[in-house]
Amino acid sequence: MPVYVLLGPALLLALLSPWIGRRIRRHRAEQDRRAAAEHYRKRLLAATDHAITTAVRAQLAEPVTDLRITRPMRVSVRDVVARARDDFALEVPRDQAAEMLRHRLEFRGHARWPDLLTDAFDDEEDQTP
Repeated sequence: MPVYVLLGPALLLALLSPWIGRRIRRHRAEQDRRAAAEHYRKRLLAATDHAITTAVRAQLAEPVTDLRITRPMRVSVRDVVARARDDFALEVPRDQAAEMLRHRLEFRGHARWPDLLTDAFDDEEDQTP
């Protein structure tokens, strides 16, 4: 009688182990995909913030010669792409960089600055030469 009690769960485990293994592998693969996407998003966000901070510091570093003239803050999608490539070795598509730049400019309050020059808010334009 005790042999049958031990044999039942062992047989059930042996029959279900391939199915359980596939489920575990799929779950781990999905977790890895989510972690990679989150890592990419965080690196792109950091590159965008670095590009904006560099533009703000460059604007503030320019000497003031006339108080009536305000120097524009210049930050472009190209700056974000270059910063992501140089700092984090990321190849970022232009549309994703523009979307993140728009988001971060609005989040940081720079989108309302009258002296902001950026191409992040331009409509999609033809990139062919």
